Amino acid sequence: MFWDITDLPNSPMSGVPVVGRYVSRSWSSGSGAAQRGGGDQRHQPSPPQRPRSPWRIPAFFRRKFEIAQRGGGRVASTAPGESEGGVAVTEEAFKDPPPTLKDPHKDPMRESTSTDPIKDFEATPSPYEEPEVCALSDDGDSIHRRLIKSSPIRQIRDVTFREPRYLDLFDPSVSVVRDPKLDLPKPASKSRAHSIFSRFLSSLASTKVIIACSIILVVLVVVIVTLASTSQGTFFSPDPRIQHPHVTTVTTCGPVQGTIQDGSYVFRGIPYAIPPLGKLRFRPAQLQTNLNDCWTGTYVANVTQPCWSYDSQGAVVEGSEDCLLIDVFTPQLGYDSPLPVIVFVGGASLGGDTQRPWLLTKAAGLAKTKRVVVLSPQVRRGLLGFFPHPKLAASTYPHTAGNQGVSDLLTALTWVQHNVEHFGGDPEQVTFLGHQAGAAMAWPLISSPQGHRLVHSAWVTGSVPLYPEIPWREADPELVDSLNCSTVMCLESIPARTVMEAPPLEWRHPQGRPWLLADGVIVPFLPSMPQVPLMIGSTEQAAAHFLLSWRERLGISHQQLLDAAVDGLRLNEVNYGQPVWSGSPAYGHVNWPGDKGGQNVWPQPPRNDESSELGSIIPGSAEAEAALEWYSNLKDDPWLLLTTLVSDATVTCPTLATAEKLSRTLSHNHPTGTEDVPVYAYVSRHARVSRAGAVADGLSDIESILGVFQSQTDKDVQYARTIQDLFFFFVNYGSPEWQSPTPAHLGVYMLDGNINVEHSRLQCEHWSNSSHLMRRF
Repeated sequence: MFWDITDLPNSPMSGVPVVGRYVSRSWSSGSGAAQRGGGDQRHQPSPPQRPRSPWRIPAFFRRKFEIAQRGGGRVASTAPGESEGGVAVTEEAFKDPPPTLKDPHKDPMRESTSTDPIKDFEATPSPYEEPEVCALSDDGDSIHRRLIKSSPIRQIRDVTFREPRYLDLFDPSVSVVRDPKLDLPKPASKSRAHSIFSRFLSSLASTKVIIACSIILVVLVVVIVTLASTSQGTFFSPDPRIQHPHVTTVTTCGPVQGTIQDGSYVFRGIPYAIPPLGKLRFRPAQLQTNLNDCWTGTYVANVTQPCWSYDSQGAVVEGSEDCLLIDVFTPQLGYDSPLPVIVFVGGASLGGDTQRPWLLTKAAGLAKTKRVVVLSPQVRRGLLGFFPHPKLAASTYPHTAGNQGVSDLLTALTWVQHNVEHFGGDPEQVTFLGHQAGAAMAWPLISSPQGHRLVHSAWVTGSVPLYPEIPWREADPELVDSLNCSTVMCLESIPARTVMEAPPLEWRHPQGRPWLLADGVIVPFLPSMPQVPLMIGSTEQAAAHFLLSWRERLGISHQQLLDAAVDGLRLNEVNYGQPVWSGSPAYGHVNWPGDKGGQNVWPQPPRNDESSELGSIIPGSAEAEAALEWYSNLKDDPWLLLTTLVSDATVTCPTLATAEKLSRTLSHNHPTGTEDVPVYAYVSRHARVSRAGAVADGLSDIESILGVFQSQTDKDVQYARTIQDLFFFFVNYGSPEWQSPTPAHLGVYMLDGNINVEHSRLQCEHWSNSSHLMRRF
C-alpha cells in the first residue's frame, strides 16, 4: 500500500519543493546579509514545539525522509505544479538564483573576503536553517496545512556538520553534480551467490540436516578406526616391521622374521628353549636366559624341523633333536588391544605326532577370522622325551628322570608368557588346547600349583583324565634296559635313530604302553584339584581309528562281533601287562586331594594283590557278552555298535565320570556357587563320512575347532560352526555359556547340529564300575 506522504498530518515533506528526483528546499527570503546582520542568536527563543500527532510514520520512511532532507534521498518524480502521487513541486525551485549572490560559482562557505574567518563563518547562512515550519491544526473534520513564517531569530544554525558543496542540492545557485556510481546496478552474480549461500546456511541449521551430518561423521570415524586397526598402521603410515611378504618382530632372544599368509603373520620354528643336544639330550628343557644361548642378527622363522617320532604303525619317523620350536599365527603385532591366546598340543600318542602338520593347515586363516593368536610348540616324543633311566636320575638333583616332553611343554608355556605380547597376544588370557596325547600331558599342568600361572583355562579332548601314578623308580625294566648303555656319556653320545629304535614294537604303537610317569618334580606324585576353568570332551566313537582292522572282518555273525568286542576291550588293558606297581608305596592308602569318603576323584590304576596274572584284570567273554546285549538295544549297525561300545568303555564314560566327580567336589567346596574353576563336559555325536565310516571319530571335534573339518553336507557345516562357536566362547569368557552354564555334575553338553544339555549319558551306567578299562597314553 502506498501512502501519500503529502496528505499525512505533520508530515515533514509537506510543502517541500522537488527538483527532478531530488528534494530541494526554498530558503527563507531573509537569508544572506539580513540574517547575518541579526542579533545574538544564543539568546533567541527556541522554536515552538510541534503538536504530537496520533499518526506515526514507520521507521523505514523516517529514514528515507532524513536522507532526503540531507539531499540524497529519492522521493518522487513529478512535474512542476503536479501533486498527485508525490510531493508538490513549487515554481520557485526553478527560478534563477537570487541576485544577492554575486558569483554563483563561488562557495560563500569556503571563499570569503573578510580577514576574520570566524566572523565570516558565523555570518554565512546554514543550509539547515528552517525558515518554514509545518504546523497542524484542526478545522472541523479536515486537516490542512499552513506555513508559518519563522523569524530569523528562530532559525537554527548548524555548525557541527558540513556536507561537500557538490551534494548540496538545496541551494538553487549551485549546480547539481550526481555521483555516477549510484546509478550503476548491483552485480546479479553476487546477489545470486549470496542467495544460494544463505539458503545453504538455512538448510544446515535445520535439525534433520544436523542429525544426518552427525551420523555421517560417526560412520566415517568408525570406518577410519576399523581400517587403522585391521591394516596394522598401513592406513596412515607404512609399518617398518612389514616388508611384504616378510614381517619382523622381537622376542626375548632377538628379532625374528616371518611371512604373511592368509592375511595373518606366520612365524614357523622359533626356538623357545636351548637345543637339547649333547649333555642336554635327556635333561629337562631349559629356557634361554643367556645371550650366548640366543642368535645374532634376525632369525628367519619360516620352517619347522619335526622331532623324532613314531607313526601309526610304530615305525620310526626321522626328525631332528634340535626341535624345541614353536609356531605362531597372529592377525596383528600391536600392543594396544591384545588378543586371546590358544596354545595347541596334540598327537595320537606320546610317541608320535604325525597329524600336527595337517591340523595346523588353516591356523593362519583361523587366527584372522576369530581374532586370536594361535601357538603350537613341538615337544620331544618317544624315548627321547620319556626315558626314566636311573643313571640319568643319579646325575641330577633332585634325583629324577623321565617326562622330558612334559618339561618341554612347561618351558614353551613360560616362553609364551614372556613373548606373546610381541605377537599381539594377551599373556593374561591363555587357553591350553590339548588333544589325545596333548590332553594327557595337560592333566599334571592343570592340577599343579604352577599351572594356573601359565594358563588361564584348558580345553582337553580325546583322552581320559587319568593322573599318572607310576613313579619313575618303578618304570618298566623292558624300557629302561632297551639301550645297552651303563654310563651317562654313552646315553648322550649314541645316535638318535638308535635311541628311537631301542624300545620294543609294542611301545611304539599309538595305543602302546604308557610313557607318562610321576617323577615328583615335573609331575607330582599326589594330584590336586584343577586350578583353572576346565572343559573335558570326547567323541561318541573316539576309538574308531584303533579298530579299523576289524571293520572289514565284521559280518552278520554274532561270534565275530563278540570277538571284536573282547579284542577292543583288551586293546587298552593289555598295554599295561601285569600290575607290577601293586607293591609300590605310592599305591598304598593315602588321603588324596579331593577325596570324598575315602574315594579319590582322580581314577587310579588297578590293584590286584592276590594274583599277578594278566587274565585277572582283562575282561572276558562274559563281560563282552553283557555289554553287547546292553548296546544292541541302542545301535543296529554292527560297526557302529562296536565302536560306540569300546569308546564308551575306554574313553567317553571314564571321561564323563571323572569330570562329574571333579565338578561335584568343587561345588561342594563352594556351596554358594561362586567357584572360580568350574569343570564342564561335552560329547560330540555328529557322524561324518570318513575312512572309519559314518561315525563320530576321535578327530571330528579337534578338526572343527582348528578349521580343517571337511564338510560334505549342510549338517557338517552346521556342526563345525556349532562346536567352533562353543570353543571360542570358552576361550574368551572361560565358560560355554553367557548365563548359567551347566557344570559337569549337573549335565553334559551334547554337540551335534545344535547344543543340548542332558543330565547324563545313559550308556555309561553299564560302565560305572569299569574304571580299570580307562585308556592311558
